[in-house]
Parts: sequence; C-alpha cells; structure tokens
Amino acid sequence: MGQINLYRIDDNKQSDFEDNIDCKFEFLGEQNYKYYENSGEQCTVVTYVNKIKNVKAPEWKWGLDEYEFDYQQSMESVRAILVIKIENVMYAVTFGMAYFAVDKFCDTKFAFDFARRIRFKQIKTTTLTTPNSQKNKTVNVYLNYNDIFYESGEAYAKIKAKADILINGKLCETTVEIGHSIKVRIPSNNIVGILQFIKMVEETLKKDEMQKIPVFQRLKDEAKINELDLRLSEKIESDIDCINISELDIIGVTEVFNNNDTCFELKYDRKKHKMVEQLTKENLLQFLEENNLSLKNDFLNIKVISYRDGNPVCTDIIKRLIDYTDDEEKCILLKGEWYYFNDDYIEYLEESINELDVIYDEKYDFGNVKLEEYQNQMVKKLEKDAEYERLSYSDIMAKIKKKYYAEGAFNNYVSEKYGFEMYDRELDHINGQKLELMDLYKDRTMYAVKIGESSAKLSYVVEQSITSLKMYKHRALKDMPEIDKVAVWLILKRKNHLKDKNGKPDLACLKMITLKNRLDEWKKEVRLMGYTPVIYLNYWD
Repeated sequence: MGQINLYRIDDNKQSDFEDNIDCKFEFLGEQNYKYYENSGEQCTVVTYVNKIKNVKAPEWKWGLDEYEFDYQQSMESVRAILVIKIENVMYAVTFGMAYFAVDKFCDTKFAFDFARRIRFKQIKTTTLTTPNSQKNKTVNVYLNYNDIFYESGEAYAKIKAKADILINGKLCETTVEIGHSIKVRIPSNNIVGILQFIKMVEETLKKDEMQKIPVFQRLKDEAKINELDLRLSEKIESDIDCINISELDIIGVTEVFNNNDTCFELKYDRKKHKMVEQLTKENLLQFLEENNLSLKNDFLNIKVISYRDGNPVCTDIIKRLIDYTDDEEKCILLKGEWYYFNDDYIEYLEESINELDVIYDEKYDFGNVKLEEYQNQMVKKLEKDAEYERLSYSDIMAKIKKKYYAEGAFNNYVSEKYGFEMYDRELDHINGQKLELMDLYKDRTMYAVKIGESSAKLSYVVEQSITSLKMYKHRALKDMPEIDKVAVWLILKRKNHLKDKNGKPDLACLKMITLKNRLDEWKKEVRLMGYTPVIYLNYWD
C-alpha cells in the first residue's frame, strides 16, 4: 500500500501554481492515462522533483565541533509533486515535504466537503480553530471515539480517523487525514491507484452530506478582499495587538509549530533582511523601524523565510502567518485568506450566548452627565483635604478626573448608592505580576466592569474575569469573599438599546464576534470551575 497526500488546486490559482513549481522544481516528464477503466476520458500526469541542493550544517554543529566530529555534507531530502489534469480540474499529489509548495494554491473546501460525505469509524485526532479565544487552536487525541463533536465558536482545521472507503469497487478500512488535503493509504502503489482514488473522491462529492463539520468559507470577491486588507492595514497601524501570530498551522494535513526548532529571515525588497530566533510582533516592529518601513503600508508584505537546521523550508508573506477577526464584516483572516464565519458557526455561537443570564437594570445606566456630577461632587468633598488644599480648582479637578476616571467613577457610584463592595484597583501580586482581583462584589458575586464600544476593548474584561477566577479557584488570592456567581458587567457606549429576547437583552444583536467568542469561552470556563456565569448590561448615555 502507498501513502498519498491529495490536493485539489483552486480553479483560479492553477496558472500561478504551475508557474511556481516550474520555478522551484525540476520537470521530469508527463504521461497520458485513461482516467478509469472502460473510459475514453484521458488525463495527464506531470511529475516534478525538487532541485537538489547541499544541506547546510545545522546551527547546533558547534556541539559536535568540541570533539572534532567529521560532519559529512549531505543532500536535502527529495520532494516530489504529481500534477494530475482531468479536463479543467487540477489535482496535486505531494511526497516528502512538497506540501509546503502546494498548500497556498489549493481549494481549501475540497477535503472537508469529502469528509462530510463519509462515515468515520474511529476518530483519532482533531485540530480545532477557536478565533479570539485563549485556546486559539486545540489538538485533541481520542480513544474509541467516532462522533464529530464541536462546541459553539469552533471550526475544524484537521481530522484524522479510520473510515471505510470504497476504492475500485472494494470497501477498504483505512486511516484518512483531512485538512487542506486528503492523506490516505491506497491499495495500489502506482498512478492507476491514485486515479482510482480520485475517481472515488469525485463520486463521493456528488452524494448527500452525512454529517455537519463546521469550517470557514473562503471569500472570493476580489473587491471585498481588497477592502478587508485595507481595513486590516489601518487597524494594525492603530493597534498591532489586534493580530495574533499563529503558533500552530495545518499545512495540508501536517501540524506545523512555527516556533519549534525554527529560525526566521525577515525580508523586504532585496536589500532589507534580518535573521530572528522567534517570529514576534516586537521583532517585526523592530525590523520595520530599522528599515524605515511603514506599519500600515509594508507590514503585511514582509517576507518570512523559515529555516530548519539552517536550511530554508518555506517562504511566506507575514499576511499568511497571522490571524485576525474583522467583527463588523464577520470575516476572519487565516493563512493569508479571508473567510466568512459561515451560518453554522454563527448559529452555534449565538445559541451559546443565548444560554447566558443577561440582566439589565436602568438605574445602573451611566454617562457623561453622571460622570461630571460625580467628579464635581468629589471636588467639593475633597478640596479641603491636605492633599488638595493648596491647589487651584483646575488642578484639583485634573487630579479628581484622573482618580475617578469613567470606570473608577462608575464603580464608586454604584458602591456608594447601591451597596456594592469596592475592589477596584485592589491589586495582588502573583509571581511578581500585578493582578486586579475584581472591580465589585455583592451577594456572593464577583464583578469585572468595562465601559466601551468596541469588541477589542470589551473583550479585555472577559480575560480579566477568567484570570482572576482561576487565581481565586486555586486559592492564590488572599482575603477573598465567598462567591457563587461570576459576572461580567458591560457598559455599552451606544445610543440604541439592544432588543429584548425571551425577557432579556439579546446579545446576539451585537456586531462583535470577538467579544461573543470570548464570552462563550468564559461561560464554559466559569461553569467548569463550578460557578454560575452572569452578564450585567448597561448603557453609557
């Protein structure tokens, strides 16, 4: 039996794909075959092999030099690609590490469209993507498990499982891996065996789906892609923390950890280049600064060459190595491609959010008028204190505004008027780092409060709540009161109130996918630790 890794090439990228492999690989030859028995249909199979080079000595060779070890220069591993053309459809079968040269040109829907139409007998591993979560990508390993399972906010990046597959009229039990490609062992280790497998895949794709597998749908509208790229560049210029540099990628069906035994060369044009040990935002910003490059205009086009043991294995632009979510457009950037959050994904996420208790009480609404009133009240109350008595009114007001900023004033206001206990800015030190315990406490509930209008700003308080709760659960925080509930209190800066659904504000109306993902994860974490999650919602008038 032979193992193959089958891609379908995106119809709109066939020409670019052929140009790329003509440049990087050596053409060995091509042959025509019958597509399948008793068929007049012909297909063409073109074979390429990598241009063999001498391998550089590994970075750690110095460890051998201590003993004058005779290191023999070796040749790099052979990589090969079979390009199969059947009418207007193009497939590629990769051997060795050739998948690095093919993956960026593939039809990303192909393998999972096939997976939805076969029955898995035993699932071995899965890789799930959860955008905007602390667990951005999760690899799961199973024993005696055969169900496709996912939670709200998750989409599949890879599945490895046993399945019964009909090949050339025979039902074969085999292990199949699904990602951007289909990796499988076929009975016949030859071209005819590969063509038989492709024929079976094409027949399977005509059948009805057996199961739902949520994935992201790639965006193809060039005008929309350009608009999203521009929005991303503008966002990066204002806040580079909006992006995440991927630690784990799925190339074909292979998990690639980007900072594992790897170093990187950053390049822009021909003259600007720099070697770095890790691919971090700090290193990228330093590279831009050293070469007088623009964060907005140049960042996404920085080239990154990945090296293993001193040898280049792949080249990408930085756009293919970051993750980003555009909340307003309901799109996500993964591996340089824009994807829609499909209906299944949105539906499951909103179902999860709708499970939350959401409490609105208008008496807690706050805003600029109440903020100014409270700050003026504090000036009158404190102006005769020793700290303020020699200051002018404007200096006192400046200090009061700094001390009683929007959230600080709100926390003090509800504490004084409605009996909440203040924990705002009470910090504990954990492993040398400052940690805000919580903002407010009342009725065995800990509250984390945030005022804002953007998904990114409001998501911060969700992270604060999870971190504090973990410390509380492990008794790492001193003198904390007993709790039963954990609350995130969102003060939305918007004029229009959310519509009610089932007697509570409908959070699903918010165009904030990042925030919804964080709340979904927060809900699960809170429940897992044995507490009840609650959302308090108010408005900044």
